[in-house]
Amino acid sequence: MKLVTFTLLSGLIVGCRPTLAPSAPSDPTSRLIDHAMGQTAVPTTPERVVVLDNAALDAAIALQIKPIGASAYGGLPQYLGEVTAGITLVGDANQSNLEAILQLKPDLILGTKISAGKTYRALSQIAPTVLSEENGRFGDWQDHFQLYAKVLGKADQAEILLETYQQRIQALQGQIDNPQDIQVSVIIPYDDRIITYTTSSFSGSVLNDVGFARNPAQVSQRRFALSLSREDLASLDGDLVFLITDSPAVSQATKIAFSQDPVWSQLQAVQQDRLCNVDVEVWTAGRSILAALQILDDIEACLP
Repeated sequence: MKLVTFTLLSGLIVGCRPTLAPSAPSDPTSRLIDHAMGQTAVPTTPERVVVLDNAALDAAIALQIKPIGASAYGGLPQYLGEVTAGITLVGDANQSNLEAILQLKPDLILGTKISAGKTYRALSQIAPTVLSEENGRFGDWQDHFQLYAKVLGKADQAEILLETYQQRIQALQGQIDNPQDIQVSVIIPYDDRIITYTTSSFSGSVLNDVGFARNPAQVSQRRFALSLSREDLASLDGDLVFLITDSPAVSQATKIAFSQDPVWSQLQAVQQDRLCNVDVEVWTAGRSILAALQILDDIEACLP
């Protein structure tokens, strides 16, 4: 059995250049979907879905479809909770395990060109495969969410969820006096530098929707993240700073260490206790509707 699997897998891997999937015949059990790699016939009602990116996983869970397998950055995201129990991990989002996917016998594979474009041909021989052009890191997550929903046959449910998101935005704006007058900053600190997420990032798009102002140094149309110097305090500060950490378990310790650092402690937001810990899985890797809603929860919890 192992020899058969190895032989088949070897055949799938050979020549993994992206190609157009064949058009579907006239079949009421399938639909044609246009996507980043061409056009693919997918099941009308997929039952065994494998997702190859955090954004696709978030979207599927939001649409009440539990994948049988998933690849994700650093493991299945904790913010999705117990609903991920039983999902088989099929590798990291940047390097999925083709043999593990093959063994799951999926009827649909959903991912991004960034994470799976190089193995698209092999994946398509396992099951119909649909890839979004991007993965939401540039803030275009709503477009990708709608594509995933269309593929999964859940377009109507997606519209309801996006309406819920807009309603949450409006409710939050009602709690804030002139959000455009509040300058916010989103950062991940390291020993010798700091990463800041711009207006073009996933989290940046949610902050834009609320209407917050951003530190001018964090306004970018081309890059979703920037690497800055520890000493470049003017580029890091804000009326409210969201401090991204690895997990909720280390948040308080990280906040204390950041606040006591001789450089970071000079930030106005630190001195005024306007520093909020948030989860890296949500703010940088989620990149879909459930993560976006969680960001709104985090904003509300951080407001004075």
